[in-house]
Amino acid sequence: MANYGYLLPTRGAVLTSDGEHTLTAKTASDVLGLARRAETMGFSSVWVGDSILAKPRHEPLSTLAAVAAETDAVDLGTAVYLPDLRNPVHVAHQVATVDQLSGGRLKLGVGVGIGSDVEAEYANLDRSFGDRGARTNELLEIATGLWDGNSVDYSGAYYDLEDASIGFEPVGDVPIYVASAAFDPADGFPKLIEERLANYGGGWLPIGIDPGQYSDGFAAIETLLADAGRSTDAFGAGIYLDVVIDEDQSRALERARSFYDRYYPAWPTLTDDQIRAKGAFGPLETVRETIEAYDDAGVDTIAVRFTTDTQREQLRQFASLVQ
Repeated sequence: MANYGYLLPTRGAVLTSDGEHTLTAKTASDVLGLARRAETMGFSSVWVGDSILAKPRHEPLSTLAAVAAETDAVDLGTAVYLPDLRNPVHVAHQVATVDQLSGGRLKLGVGVGIGSDVEAEYANLDRSFGDRGARTNELLEIATGLWDGNSVDYSGAYYDLEDASIGFEPVGDVPIYVASAAFDPADGFPKLIEERLANYGGGWLPIGIDPGQYSDGFAAIETLLADAGRSTDAFGAGIYLDVVIDEDQSRALERARSFYDRYYPAWPTLTDDQIRAKGAFGPLETVRETIEAYDDAGVDTIAVRFTTDTQREQLRQFASLVQ
């Protein structure tokens, strides 16, 4: 049976606040408070998203450090962190710090981002957009080297380091969950994602794929890992799933559409079919059936994002699936 993760509404807290004092209160209640509630309810992990300019929200690793102090055992994940918006040494240092502060609870979901708003974000941060995938792989090579506790000498296409060390290690091996979008068995994964999975991946965290695609994708990953001399025994099988629970399915879709319109202002309004492809929307039994299908496909961690403002109501209704 799959474990459940909960996406904390770090962007939602920003979107629904009307000033710094309101945001302070929402951070306490809608981020830290909901993290505590999710742990009490039986969620095995809580997750936060990432964006600096395109979709403003709390900085993810700082947020997880605060959540670590408010919780006891729940795992802490990023879904999805864009490391290429930062310097690799900075990333390695901050990740190791949060893993130490949390007692080894960090899971690092990583991606590169898509869309015109993200492309503008890269430009404003003086990062080229077209080679972000290759640069991310170099960054992960550097970060994993620094986490081994040794000094790193590195010369690549994008980065050069000489005798670099952050001076300490994470508690253990921080699992890197590689994010991806749709998977087509005929084409396989893009080359750079293949390299990311084979060389650095500790798990897979796709977004917007159905259970059949998931099974095909994970089979491809098993082949990639075998070719790299690695086992899938400790490789995490995650999925990022949008959910709205509502007895009226049409209303559930409309609630999700309203959320997406505010959350992703650069996107065109989504059709019902486009929304359905992102997760489970409708009565609790519909959500249960969708989750069971992913469970049957081999998923071991379902990171749930409630795509509506009523987070507490959704958590309450979802509770029967967690327990």
